[in-house]
Amino acid sequence: MTQENLNERLNLYEAMFERNPRDGLVSVGKTYLYILSDRPQDALKSALEASLSASSKSLRVQLAIALGYYLRNKPGEALIESRYALNIDPASPLCHLVHASILLALRRTDEARLAFLKCLSLSSDNTFLTDLKLRNRRAICAAQLQNPLLAAYSNLRLRVPDMTEAGVQQLVEQNPTDPVLKALFASLQRRSGKIREALVLLESDLASYEAFPERLYLLWKTYDDQLGNHQKGELFVRRLLEVDPLNDRATGLGYSNLDEETLRHINFIKSLEDLPESIFAMVLPVQELENLIGTTEADALDTTALTPCEEKTAAALERTFPLPGIPQQPQVPTPKAPPPASPAVASLTSEEPAVSSQPVMAHMVSMLEQAQLIARDLRPTPAPAPMSRAPVNAGPEVVRTTTPESAAEESSQMPGVHQLIPPTIREQVSAAESASQLTSSKRPSQPAEPAHVTMRYANSLLEDSRFEEALQAFLELSHTR
Repeated sequence: MTQENLNERLNLYEAMFERNPRDGLVSVGKTYLYILSDRPQDALKSALEASLSASSKSLRVQLAIALGYYLRNKPGEALIESRYALNIDPASPLCHLVHASILLALRRTDEARLAFLKCLSLSSDNTFLTDLKLRNRRAICAAQLQNPLLAAYSNLRLRVPDMTEAGVQQLVEQNPTDPVLKALFASLQRRSGKIREALVLLESDLASYEAFPERLYLLWKTYDDQLGNHQKGELFVRRLLEVDPLNDRATGLGYSNLDEETLRHINFIKSLEDLPESIFAMVLPVQELENLIGTTEADALDTTALTPCEEKTAAALERTFPLPGIPQQPQVPTPKAPPPASPAVASLTSEEPAVSSQPVMAHMVSMLEQAQLIARDLRPTPAPAPMSRAPVNAGPEVVRTTTPESAAEESSQMPGVHQLIPPTIREQVSAAESASQLTSSKRPSQPAEPAHVTMRYANSLLEDSRFEEALQAFLELSHTR
């Protein structure tokens, strides 16, 4: 907000206050504008005027008074007023933040540290508080692991609380005067259907905190949603907006009772609190409070490393849901004394991609490797004279000598198996075919041998997924050498 806009808005709110001095929201907005204008004396005066004009207890008015005394360097009076504010709303992160700053000014560091940790544990829709919690997430997670009270505070407004009803009841017995724990216990009882027990806790044990916004919210939801008493529920939501007009949870029926001018005040004051250079960041010793809980500048800037809470959660998830690893490649049986493999075969066995664990696919890959090895075994033996050999069998299955180039050519004619060969192998086979064509152009042509029928027949069995018969045909082919 520029200085020009600030002065313009301040003049507007001063005129509105003169027209209606009993509008508490106008006084609170005027107090915040005085703080932004570096006029602490006028801010304190405006806050005290708001307390005199307010018809009932108002959280924002009381918080503005505590902040005004703190800015006037009167920590004793500010501490009294901040305790009044905490008596209205013991679950307000802003109240705990102001209270921690006042305690730090009084050099009560242990109490200031606990108040600041409570501020960071409680949930809020305020942009400034959300950023502050993100900066200190490592420290607050470590503190919550050591202090169950802080972990319970973080569960108060969760849609799905992490803590059980029995665990919170045990904490209530250990801390019988803590209103936040009692409100959390009543909330869990209401969720589990124990309406009578929840109402007893809200209307008797928390009776001294009659303006506690969380208590009023739970009474509103219990009577309106679960008991169907809409008239009584409306009374509680009206009271909630009197105590804290900027309450983020009093939506729907709550805000429908407000006039348009009040809604404008609410939106403006929220915008002041949510500014990056908000009044709290400007006037409160946030960095000193961060030093109290052990937050370093490196921790504040690091948003990638896991916090202790996140590591614990990740470890639990890893135990429950193991991360899938790389599937193991099935072992392919090899002959006992295999001959030295050709470059194409060596490349096939070393660069073969991970194969599916289905037995049929694994069997097909095994058959393919067997076929390549057998084709390698069928390399022709040089004869003393260029004469043709007589066929071994008179039937249709006759053996022919096969070169590695012709074996690659036969394999390329099988579409089913060809798709299993990686692209690098296909390139090597194509290179082998080109080399064979160049070589064959330089040497005299040899007559075709009748064993071609047997190789084609074995390959057709492999194409038809008749794996056992194809393996037997290849083995017979190797024995006829």
